[in-house]
Amino acid sequence: MSSQITIVIPVYNRAHTIERTLRSIDAQRVRPERVVVVDNGSTDGSLEIVREWCRREHGFECVIAEEPRRGACAARNRGLESVETEFVMFFDSDDEMTPSHVADFSSAISRHPDIDIFGRTVSVVDIAGRRQKAYFTSRSPVFNHLFKGCMSTQRVVVRTSLVRRVGGWNEDLFVWNDFELGGRLLLASDRIFQLSGSPSVIVHQQADSITGVSFSSKAGQWEKTLDCMEKLFRNTGRVDLLKWLDCRRMILAAEYSGEGRSELSEKLRAQVLDGNTAARRLKLIYWHNRLFHRLTWLFARVLFAI
Repeated sequence: MSSQITIVIPVYNRAHTIERTLRSIDAQRVRPERVVVVDNGSTDGSLEIVREWCRREHGFECVIAEEPRRGACAARNRGLESVETEFVMFFDSDDEMTPSHVADFSSAISRHPDIDIFGRTVSVVDIAGRRQKAYFTSRSPVFNHLFKGCMSTQRVVVRTSLVRRVGGWNEDLFVWNDFELGGRLLLASDRIFQLSGSPSVIVHQQADSITGVSFSSKAGQWEKTLDCMEKLFRNTGRVDLLKWLDCRRMILAAEYSGEGRSELSEKLRAQVLDGNTAARRLKLIYWHNRLFHRLTWLFARVLFAI
């Protein structure tokens, strides 16, 4: 039995993790229709590992593509060109799926043919080996995505035509690119379904991942993504969402401060607060995250409802 799903995996120097990801696909109780692996210029033997894997019999079609343009977004867009199924699952070469993952999403798609976005909570293992959950919810989807990143690649399967309709991946962004794409997808469709049950993806954080382990190491890139989303919200008439982006900027400023980069924090805070009618509340958002490091999303919701 196969599904209506193609899995697209960008790979860049993941010889130490890609075999785990590929083994987890081989272990699926329901096969994907196709797996597209896009090598993004690896120099560590990743491509050779993928080629060897593709020579085996899997019960699904395996496609290897190469994308010389830099970045996971360019690789994912290259993979998107090879998708012929109704739904696409973008998956990362660091992570693994449990044997029921494709089956669970395939069953949900069959039962809810009008839905565009299917999502599920995932399990995250951090650098220190600690495990926690990264939640997906179909309730207040835009708000929850803006604060919790519910549309991250590991959590969703999306209708292929919708991804193409909103323009695919933004190749100018190198961090939080699934955060930005998720915003476009949610503004384009409110047909969302949340799968129940235990997480079927294990996300393994890596020190050399795209986002890394610190915010200050990629200062300016996070702001670029948030600015891109602000432009989207303004162009689509969703100015009601701008306050949440300002909250995210203040949270980012708090993270910079916590990493000892006060100059980055002060610069970003000044940019957000200058002439902002909600400056007092935004200052409270900054201090809440600076002091407590958690549940700032809930504090923001309450604060801006007053």
